[in-house]
Amino acid sequence: MNIAWITVRRWDDLCSTTTDALVKGLVRKGHLLTVFNADQPDVHQKQPWSHVSLLQSNLPGRKGASLARSALKWFQINHDSKFDVVMVDWPLASPLAKFLFARGERLVLMDRSPPADSSYLAKLQWRVWRKAWSLVKRNIISEGLVVSDAHKTFVMNRCRIPSKKLHCIPAGVNLELFPHEEKVFDGVWNFVYHGRLDKNRGVLALPMLMRKLQEQGFNVRLSLVGKGDAVSSLKMIASNDPQISVQSRLSRPAMAQHLSKQHIGLLPMPNTKVWSMASPLKRSEYLAAGLFVYGIDHRGHRLEGINTDWFRLSAQEDFHDGAVAWMKELSQLTHESYLEGVRSTRAYAEEFCAWDTSLHDLESVLISCIAD
Repeated sequence: MNIAWITVRRWDDLCSTTTDALVKGLVRKGHLLTVFNADQPDVHQKQPWSHVSLLQSNLPGRKGASLARSALKWFQINHDSKFDVVMVDWPLASPLAKFLFARGERLVLMDRSPPADSSYLAKLQWRVWRKAWSLVKRNIISEGLVVSDAHKTFVMNRCRIPSKKLHCIPAGVNLELFPHEEKVFDGVWNFVYHGRLDKNRGVLALPMLMRKLQEQGFNVRLSLVGKGDAVSSLKMIASNDPQISVQSRLSRPAMAQHLSKQHIGLLPMPNTKVWSMASPLKRSEYLAAGLFVYGIDHRGHRLEGINTDWFRLSAQEDFHDGAVAWMKELSQLTHESYLEGVRSTRAYAEEFCAWDTSLHDLESVLISCIAD
């Protein structure tokens, strides 16, 4: 198949990990692929896919619209360029879909997450999100892709989209980035969170969690990696606590190496509408790196069939106390028992979190668009 993907993701952003994995997977399966985004051409120069560099405004609230207009202009100029199927991220769908549909393109909507915060701009984005899904309902866009069953149910109820037009493509993990290594435990429990350091993700509760554990006599360190609106507050806290570090985002290989030195990955995202339907990539990466996982209990964080000795979720109101209780259990582990837990989480990632299943499902959806 000759596939185009018009995306808001940039390859220098950790949020593009999923996009990168799916693009590489489709190319490995023998498909031709063209990525349309705001990256400079040299970013994709050595990649096994084609790239079209789009113009994008830096003004908040105008980024998606300007990117979509740039893509629309490219298709208007290059009217002889045809694709078997075009995937488009929901923020870009509304200005593009009708034009592409009119020229005979088969379209698939990609929704990796609805608007994630409660700001004024997010409220405007909800209108864009609903408009994008209305195009699926009206059959201008053939199929819609979501990240979880909860996400699918939300779209069905909110936008009245038939179940048969919705397909789950959960986040996976590139296991090759996380080689098997013997874990070292020197008596200090290394906790880690990586991704967006935004207030609405619950990250400001993590330094308080460390303080609570320290007060209970546990030797702990916290590593926070990423960018976001909570960074300045977190850095201020870290300046007064040598056991807390805050650093900017790392490359994917560097992040994998960093995770290999940690012991417990954190999922502090609260039980809100958006996070309860998410499929957080960091969860899979924690498991692939052999980490134990602790977080807030809701549908977006739960995993079926995982050993709760190593993967523990607590109600939001019990987040701190639940961690203390779990750490008391973990402190009784022998070194061999600890390594058994490491092997268990890695084995779960290998069986259930690799990209293979998601790639197969995505390819099947794209092929069905052509077959219809």
